[in-house]
Amino acid sequence: MIKLLRMAVFLLVLSAEVYLMIVLGDRFQPVNHFSFFTILSNVLAAVVALLGVFQPVSAQIRGAAVVYMATTGLVYQFLLRGIDVQTPAYANWVLHIIVPILVVVEWLLAPEKTRRWWTWLAFPAAYLVYTLVRGPIVGWYPYPFMDPRANGYGSVALGCVFVTVVFVVLSFAVSWAGTKLAQRKSATLSRS
Repeated sequence: MIKLLRMAVFLLVLSAEVYLMIVLGDRFQPVNHFSFFTILSNVLAAVVALLGVFQPVSAQIRGAAVVYMATTGLVYQFLLRGIDVQTPAYANWVLHIIVPILVVVEWLLAPEKTRRWWTWLAFPAAYLVYTLVRGPIVGWYPYPFMDPRANGYGSVALGCVFVTVVFVVLSFAVSWAGTKLAQRKSATLSRS
């Protein structure tokens, strides 16, 4: 069951990526495409899922993928839903809704103990710096809440604080839930 779920995650992300490349055609710009946190988190989740079909993957890496995907889903729901981010419908549903849910479900079904949940915050912090430095240079930002041109850096700061809180809370929650559920599962197995 877990391996089928992991393969489904991989195939869904792969299908959405291929779909985007085909539908966008000449408008597909690889550098901008891979400057979306949504794309980066989905690709990581797909790679982790595929590897997990064939061999054990570090709990820390799995946990990071879960946090990034859960954040992708929540940020979409609270900051991007209804905003035209120029993602065709199929890819939008797969990358922002379906895969985030599947990755969280997979974590809950196959929980693992993790340590140092705060290390998962390094990648989003690096992504934020990359985006805010690159944006003014190329005149493009991946998300409206990160674009200071419309409402200034105060608005960007508020959006980034919200997302940071989401990352911190989810990182702690994923680590805590994984550890507690793994302990419970281990105790149940040792009793039987």
